Amino acid sequence: MDDDGLGAEQARLLREVIARAGIEVEQLWFGYFTLGGHAGEIEVAAYLHHCLDLPALQRDLLAHAANELLDRRPPPRAPYTSELLHRENPDAEE
Repeated sequence: MDDDGLGAEQARLLREVIARAGIEVEQLWFGYFTLGGHAGEIEVAAYLHHCLDLPALQRDLLAHAANELLDRRPPPRAPYTSELLHRENPDAEE
């Protein structure tokens, strides 16, 4: 899977996770921003709806922000790029 495909899958799974947990995009964006994320709230919303691609580092910061918001909640968790790559090719080295 290419990076665009990974980004789309990561966005889909992240959108599902935050929807199930009742996390608003504004909450996700604020957590992401405090971690050093560069995209604005509108860009994050666009990414979540497959209207904008983000680099892997920014996607992983979003996943990390979501996982911090989910720390006291049960799975599922937002996947990191490396997890999606490993899922696609379990024999690959990280």
